[in-house]
Amino acid sequence: MTPLPKAAGKTWWEHQRTGLSKLVAALAFIVVALTQSHWELHHENVATFLFSTGLGLAAIGATGRIWCSFFISGRKDGELVTEGPYSISRNPLYVFSCIGLMGVGLTTETLTYPLLFLAIFGLYYPGIMAREERRLEELFGESFRQYRQRVPLFWPNSGLYSEPTSWSSNPRLFRRHILSDIWFVWIAAIIELIEGFRNVGWLPHLLTLW
Repeated sequence: MTPLPKAAGKTWWEHQRTGLSKLVAALAFIVVALTQSHWELHHENVATFLFSTGLGLAAIGATGRIWCSFFISGRKDGELVTEGPYSISRNPLYVFSCIGLMGVGLTTETLTYPLLFLAIFGLYYPGIMAREERRLEELFGESFRQYRQRVPLFWPNSGLYSEPTSWSSNPRLFRRHILSDIWFVWIAAIIELIEGFRNVGWLPHLLTLW
């Protein structure tokens, strides 16, 4: 864990990314809400399996993000965190986001949405990670370059895992992170609620997808 040598500003895109991501997520959610699963209509057991698997992945994604948030709360851009989940992946938050996003896709009881979400993730996040890597190198220099050589960019290497005997975290920031990190589970629950509304005829459906 290396302290910040000098403050560095974020780009316009990095400042706007969260808001734009929420807008895209809201639009995607509206489309998902108006979609009915082919499996639900014709293969109920498959639909149940997809939803259960998706709920499990959403829970893993949320739990993993909370774990990461504990280590970086109050430290982001202030210290180079290399312990806990950051000892096995340089981007563990995005790893768990990918898992959670796949889970949310599967809770629609389709295969179309998880594949679509995975494709969007694959197109969107590599550029984000590259920009963040450049900023971290500017901030931490040789310390980050050594970290980059040792720890993989995305796919975790469990053999590298290390954690300290104690760790401090900013409780206020950590609480805020928890509320945002569990949104995967919230969305899965809302998707199931919307499905119930459709089944009783309270909501229409415009698409039927596999």
